[in-house]
Amino acid sequence: MNLSFLGDALDHWKGSLFESLQQAGVLRNFAVDAMASDWPAWQPEDVSLFSRLLKIDESQLIKHSVGLATREPYFDDIQHTGDVFLDPDIGVATGRVKNVNQYVRPSEIGLLLHDRDRLLAVYQHVRAQAVSQRVDTVCRALNGAIDGCNWSSYESGTVAMMFLSRSYQRVAEVTTHFRQLLGRHAIGRVRASSNNA
Repeated sequence: MNLSFLGDALDHWKGSLFESLQQAGVLRNFAVDAMASDWPAWQPEDVSLFSRLLKIDESQLIKHSVGLATREPYFDDIQHTGDVFLDPDIGVATGRVKNVNQYVRPSEIGLLLHDRDRLLAVYQHVRAQAVSQRVDTVCRALNGAIDGCNWSSYESGTVAMMFLSRSYQRVAEVTTHFRQLLGRHAIGRVRASSNNA
């Protein structure tokens, strides 16, 4: 998350997804990591706005003792034991990238999925290709780095929210929730790995 994007329509979208999942009891002990590439510039009112837009309490925000540029210590700093949302500027890195602080690497996701029952949500922005193609590329990269990674995605025209877990059941709950919510409108918007399609 970068301050220049704070308050855009996508923050409302993210918040609506999480509110729906929390009300349905799909998310458990939910916390958010802003992955702010410009964290030193954030003011208390920015943190408050971010929390309100995501429809969470500020206490659900993961606090760090190190910056995002120190990758291994940053991810080691995540001691939260429940479900987590990662909000990188762009999404999952599937190859070499110019600025790694705008992404989360598959190996870093793998570290966070050490708890088999954890559900991890990851924001994915998409440019110059179909969202479904980008999600498929991300899933191939994740499957190459993480053994037994199940996924579900809620896709729009330019972004996706990916839900990842080593637990088939946890991801299936997300897929079922959004398919029931959207009904026939879920086609082309809600997809899942073949194990839980």
